[in-house]
Amino acid sequence: MSLPVRLAIIILVLLLATVAWLTQRPGTAVNVPLASLLGGAHFTEQQLAAITIPRHFEPALVTNALGGARDLLLLPDGDLLVSQTRPGRISRIISPASDAPVVVTWKDGLELPSGLAWQDGQLYLAETGGVSRVTLDAALYPATEPEPLLSLPPYGNHATRTLGFSPSGILHISTGSSCNVCIEEQEYRATLLQFNPATGDTHIIAKGLRNSVGFDWSPVDGHLYATDNGRDLLGDDFPPCELNRIEDGQHYGWPYRNGNNIPDPDYGDALPAGLNTQAPVHAFRAHNAPLGIHFLRHQPEGSIYQHAALVALHGSWNRTEKDGYKVVSLHWQDDRIIECPFMTGFENGGTVIGRPAYITENTQGTIFISDDHAGSVYRLRPTKAATDWPEGCREDGPSQPTR
Repeated sequence: MSLPVRLAIIILVLLLATVAWLTQRPGTAVNVPLASLLGGAHFTEQQLAAITIPRHFEPALVTNALGGARDLLLLPDGDLLVSQTRPGRISRIISPASDAPVVVTWKDGLELPSGLAWQDGQLYLAETGGVSRVTLDAALYPATEPEPLLSLPPYGNHATRTLGFSPSGILHISTGSSCNVCIEEQEYRATLLQFNPATGDTHIIAKGLRNSVGFDWSPVDGHLYATDNGRDLLGDDFPPCELNRIEDGQHYGWPYRNGNNIPDPDYGDALPAGLNTQAPVHAFRAHNAPLGIHFLRHQPEGSIYQHAALVALHGSWNRTEKDGYKVVSLHWQDDRIIECPFMTGFENGGTVIGRPAYITENTQGTIFISDDHAGSVYRLRPTKAATDWPEGCREDGPSQPTR
């Protein structure tokens, strides 16, 4: 065998050994294509033409390789964690704001993972049956197996759990109802909880929230706002989905009241004596299924989106004609909340190509949006301050002053 051939064989063996070593490491890197939405790999040109965003943003498809992509969490180094609920996985997108993002597996073998939160160098993870905490190594990969902190009732009609730390450092957890409409027997169902990881103390801050998948704190007034999915099987246009301003100790209606405190046809007469239910501060269209909400904090000076909230409308499954399937922006103006289209076109003529789920923003103002239907994460980078309002804004439903 000639020397060149021997050298070629040695090099090949070394390369194969390196690949084998890499594939056994946590967070194995797999390159994924980055494409402008004008060239998204899984959309046709006709479908792409229907997707619209404000002209002040530059769009990109970060990845379409994350089936069931849900919650998004930015790590201190700028990488992005993505929970994939049905696959039972958390993936990490390395350099998601760059032109060469890379997707790696961060943690596998989980039970319907959804909520992600970060505090003091530790990651908090919500699976369907509880909340755990993971210590990370210097490269921000798991250094330990998840440490169980809190058990929650698993599965049911609403199996995901959302996490978030308040500005004062208190962990909040949302747990949806087990049913469409019923009287729950498990105390944590249809609630928003506060949990102290140091002591294990749990406090129910709000009840009557059928499925509050998303919540966030306004950077303007400090109030906590939560989306909520209205019940099903009462027709195409009732009840509305909701945005609620959360106050400690309040009840937000389900299953006794819908929308602006309208009695439920099944459980309206079962309202406990003396229970006052809170109306939403804003009504989304019925069955639009609002999931993630995120207040924008890093948009260019003078932008109408600075301190606006983006909400992912996951879309209807139970209307004669489909509705939702978009991202909207909410703007607090005097004593009203104005809802405007932000990213639209994921449903056209009954054909659905995407279902927005969660939203986050980095300190440069770049917005990331997950899509569990297309398995995608989209990136919208502001190019200048948006000073003009988009067409199609509306005021709908009760609201309250917040400033």
